[in-house]
Amino acid sequence: MRTMEFTHTDRCRLIADGLRLAGEGLSLHEEAINRLNVFPVPDGDTGTNMLRTLKGSIAEVANGECETFVARVSKAALLGARGNSGVILSQIVHALVLALYEEGDLESGWSRGLKAAAKAAREAILSPQPGTMLTVIEAASGGGSILSSLALARAALERTPQQLEVLQRAGVVDSGGAGLVIFLESMAHALGKIAAEEGEYPWLLAATSVPQASIPDLSGAELVGINSAESMGYEVMFSLEAPAVGVDAMRVLWSGIGDSIVVVGNGGLYRCHIHTNSIGEAIEAGIEAGRVSDISVSDLREQVSEAAWVASADGGAVGERKLQQTSVVAVASGSGLSRLFKSFGVTSIVVGGQSYNPSTAEILDAVEEQSALGVIVLPNNSNVQATAQAALGLYGGPAAIIPTVHVIEGFSALMAFDPDSDLDTNVARMSSSARHVRWGEVTTAVRSGSFDGRAFEAGSFIGLSAHGIVSASTELEGAVWKLVESLVNSESEILTLIEGERAERAVSEAIRDRCAEAFEGLAVEILGGGQPLYPYLVGVE
Repeated sequence: MRTMEFTHTDRCRLIADGLRLAGEGLSLHEEAINRLNVFPVPDGDTGTNMLRTLKGSIAEVANGECETFVARVSKAALLGARGNSGVILSQIVHALVLALYEEGDLESGWSRGLKAAAKAAREAILSPQPGTMLTVIEAASGGGSILSSLALARAALERTPQQLEVLQRAGVVDSGGAGLVIFLESMAHALGKIAAEEGEYPWLLAATSVPQASIPDLSGAELVGINSAESMGYEVMFSLEAPAVGVDAMRVLWSGIGDSIVVVGNGGLYRCHIHTNSIGEAIEAGIEAGRVSDISVSDLREQVSEAAWVASADGGAVGERKLQQTSVVAVASGSGLSRLFKSFGVTSIVVGGQSYNPSTAEILDAVEEQSALGVIVLPNNSNVQATAQAALGLYGGPAAIIPTVHVIEGFSALMAFDPDSDLDTNVARMSSSARHVRWGEVTTAVRSGSFDGRAFEAGSFIGLSAHGIVSASTELEGAVWKLVESLVNSESEILTLIEGERAERAVSEAIRDRCAEAFEGLAVEILGGGQPLYPYLVGVE
C-alpha cells in the first residue's frame, strides 16, 4: 500500500491509469449494466452512456502536459457526457481527478474528491431521489479511507432495490450505481489500494437471470421522480457557455416544462439535461442564457421497450442482440417531425435543419451509436450534406448519405426503407423514392423582396419550393394555397401538409376543402410536425 507522497507527474500517471482501467471495466460490463436499466423512461443505455462519457477523458490522458491535465480531462468528460448517468459521472470525474492531482497524499485526495463529487452531483439534480447513482456516491463520500469508501459504495448499491420499487420488483440494483462502483474500484486499483477483482460483481448476474414474472408492468407505473413516456417524451441535452446567473434563470424556466433536470459544469461551461415535451422551449432557454452547442435530442418513448429487453434475457451471453442490416439517422427539428421519422423506422434523430445546422460531431455521434451492419444518413437540408459527408469520413464504417434536401424528401425516401435489406439495396431504393416527391414550405419573410415582378414586405408569409419563392401574402392561407397550386399537377395523388408551431388548423382545413374543389382525386393528409419557423411543410406525390 502506498503511503508516500507523489509528485504531480506521478499523480497524473496514476489518474491516467485509473481512467483507462475504468474505461476497460465499463467496456467489459457495458451490456450487463445496460440490462440493469429497467426504468420506464431510461436515459438510453446506462453502461453505454457512462463509457462514452469517459472516452473523451481517456483520450486526453496521453495528450499535452501534466499542468493542463485536470482541465482537459474534466472538459472532455463534461462535453462527452450522455444521459443522466453520464452527466453525473462527469462531475465525479472532475471532482475526484482535481483532488487527487492537488493532494500529495492519495487517501486525502480521494476523501476530499468524493465529498466534492457528492456535493456537485446532488446540486446538479433538481429533484434527487434515493436508490440511484447519487445514493451510491453520497455513501462512498462518507468513508474515512479508500477501502472503507468502496465498502460503503457497494453496500449502498445493494440497498438500492429497497429504495426504488421498480428495482425491487425487477430484482436488480441501480444501473448507474453499478457503473459507478466499477469506476471507483478501477480507480482504486490503479492507485494501488485494491487488487483487481474481475468477475466480483454478483449483482451484474441479475441482468441475465431476471425471471419474466418479476419484471413490472411499466405501462401505467406511478413512480416518484420517474415520469412515464406518455408524460415526458424527449431527452434534451446540450453544452452551454454562460454566466451563473444565466444558468440559474434557465433552471427556473426548465422547472416549468420538464423534469430529470441536470445542469453541471465549472468555469462557465455547463452540460445540461432535461426530460420534456417542449424541445424548442428547452433549447431556447439555453440560448437566452448563453451559447449553446452539441445539442442532442432522444425520443424516450422508443426506449420504453428496455424492460422487455431485460425480461427476454435467458442467461446466455450478456447483451447478445441480433443486428439489423441497415439503420437510418435523420436530421430534423420539431417533436412531431421526430415522431414521424421514428414511425418510418428511423433509429436516431439529430436535431437540425434550416434554423440550426448540426455539427460533424453530432452526426458522427448518432452514426456511431447504431448497431446495424450499415448506416444511412438523411441530411434533409442542403446545408447539412457536407457536414454529414465529413462525419461519415471520420466514421469509416459501412455508411452512406442519401442527399435529401428537405424533410419531405426524407419521408419519401423512407417509404422504400427495409431494415432487413443490405446497405446498397436500401441506398438504391431510397434514392429513387426520394426523387418521386415535390416539396415546398411556408415561412415569414425577414426582409422585403420580390418575385415574378411582385413585391412583398418583411413579415409577409412566403412560399418556397425547389424553384425558389413561388408565393407571398399577408395572409397565411393565401401563401399556402399559391404554393400548393405550384406543386400539384394532373398526376398528383397525395398532398401532405405538415403543421409547424405557427400553423392554424382553420387554415389547414381550408386548404383541404379548396383541394377537394380544385383537384379531383387528390388525397390530403394533415400531420403535426411541430417544426419552428415554418408553419407549413408541403409534399406532393
